[in-house]
Order: sequence, then structure tokens, then C-alpha cells
Amino acid sequence: MRNNWILIILFLALSWTSSAQNVSVSSDTNAILIGEQVKLDLKYNLPAEKLGLFPVFNDTITSYLEIVSKSTIDTTFTEDGQQLLQQQLVITSFDTGYHIIPPLPFGLMEKGDTTFQILQSQPLLLNVFTVEVDTTKDIKPIVRPMAEPYTIDEFLPWIVGVFFLGLAIFAIFYFIKRRKKNKPLFQKKEKPALPAHEQAIIDLETLRLKKLWQQDRLKEYHTELIDIIRVYIEGRYGIQAAEMVTHEIMDSLKKENVNSEALQKLYASLQLSDLVKFAKSGASAIENDTSLNNCTDFVNETKKVVVKVEQEAKQVEVKEDKDVQ
Repeated sequence: MRNNWILIILFLALSWTSSAQNVSVSSDTNAILIGEQVKLDLKYNLPAEKLGLFPVFNDTITSYLEIVSKSTIDTTFTEDGQQLLQQQLVITSFDTGYHIIPPLPFGLMEKGDTTFQILQSQPLLLNVFTVEVDTTKDIKPIVRPMAEPYTIDEFLPWIVGVFFLGLAIFAIFYFIKRRKKNKPLFQKKEKPALPAHEQAIIDLETLRLKKLWQQDRLKEYHTELIDIIRVYIEGRYGIQAAEMVTHEIMDSLKKENVNSEALQKLYASLQLSDLVKFAKSGASAIENDTSLNNCTDFVNETKKVVVKVEQEAKQVEVKEDKDVQ
């Protein structure tokens, strides 16, 4: 008790002698339990043309008062040519009793000058109480921290990690599998095949430009010509023409109800090809050109035409409207 009275007397003496015209330090309370926190508001009011210096703190104000946090210094200018500097400290104490928050020094300096004046705030008194313990009751075991439910933020890093790990394992196995089969890692997307008649017309025109029979490569010319037609027949009708002889091809096409004129042109080309390849017979320039033209006519006359019902319906409607008008 005697020490407490000495502190109170010292506090009153400091309050009486301190100079605090333009600075102030206030707290939100003057009594706390041990370990609780107190907010200190530091305010410094001075002319706008002068420079104000705030006290510099480390981790403590005194050996009994610790600084938990401190804000930045906020500057506000008023219409009457003044400026207000403000800062907030959060302090605590782990020692019971009366503790003095001593006068805090603030500096005042003229702009362009190197000397400054020291102003001090008024001291504050903080009373720190201990927690009352009922010694008549039994000592209870320490209460363990309460378990909290897990959140998605706690699981998210694990989920992402497992996903990328699985992706890496899949990529490794995929690479090994493709490597064993001697296949490229990324397979190029194949272009859709052209309709059978379009591909056949392209191949026939390419053959014409090669000018094989003009180079005395007559057998090669007729072999390639009939191979193009065999591929077309297989794509158009599903007939395995590559494995058939001439009369088998003709019999199969008759079952598909191919018109007789187209069959006659094809038969002429097939017969001439057989004579050149097997009988080693010659063929004139007119026969060679006619054979290719017959094959081209056969493709054009037997090609599969896809009719769009919607488009035809629209054309019919337009025609009917014109008839009505």
C-alpha cells in the first residue's frame, strides 16, 4: 500500500509540472485485468506551417508496459490553419499494481530550422488488477482447447495437391504406354475423309495430269485407273471390288440397280485394262483417253447425292408463293 501511495503522489507531481499545451495522450480505461489491452490515443495540434515530431517507440513504454501494436501517424489539416497529428497505441501489462504512463515527448520545429522545441504530454495512471482465485475450491484440471470443425480452406490445398499428383502419374503412364507402342505423344487430328465420288474425281484428274501412257507406261496407267474405280465402288456401294475380277464387279453392280449406260462405260474401261495388263495388247491414244473419260462419267452418274429436306421444303414454299402471286 505504501508503494502505491508513493506512485500516486509521483503521478500528481508529474501532472502538475508537465507542459502539455498542444499535445494530449488519453486512454479508453485506467483499470484492467492483468494481460488485458488498453488503447492510447496520441494527438498533436500545431500550426500548419510547422513540423511536428512524434515520440519513437520500440516494444515497450516502460519496463511494466508493453506495446502490442501501433498505427501510422495520421495528418489532418483544418480550415483555421492548423494541422492535427494522430496515432493510436495498444498496450498491455503483465504486472499487477499502479503503473504510470510517463509524459511522452513531442517535438516542434520551424520549417527550414534545425532546432526544435520539446513538448510533453500529461502522465496517465493505469491500475492492473489480478484475477481473484478462490482457494477454498479444489483445483480443476486444465481445460483443453475446443475442437473446431474443418473448413474447405483447410482441405483445398490437399485436394489441389492430390489432383495434380494424379495428373502427373497419369501423364507418366500415358507417355510410357505411347513410347512402348512407338506412337507420338500427341496424335494429330485427322481430317474427315472426302465423299467417295469427290475423292475419285480428284484421283482421276491427278492421273490425267501424270500423262503416263504418253510416256509409254501404258500398263501402269490402266492399273492405276482401275484401282481408282475399285476404291470408289467399295466406298460407294460397300462392294469389295479390290478382290474381284471384271465379271464379278459387273454382277455385283447389277444387283445395286446401276443404270445400264453407266455399266457399259465401266465395262469398256475394265475390258481394255484387262487386255493391256494380261493380254499385253496395245491401246491407241483415243482408247486411253476414252477409258479415263468413261470412268469419270461412271463416277458422276452413280455418285451418292445427299438431299437436304429442309432446303427443298423452303424452295417449294418459295415456288408456291410465286405461283400464288
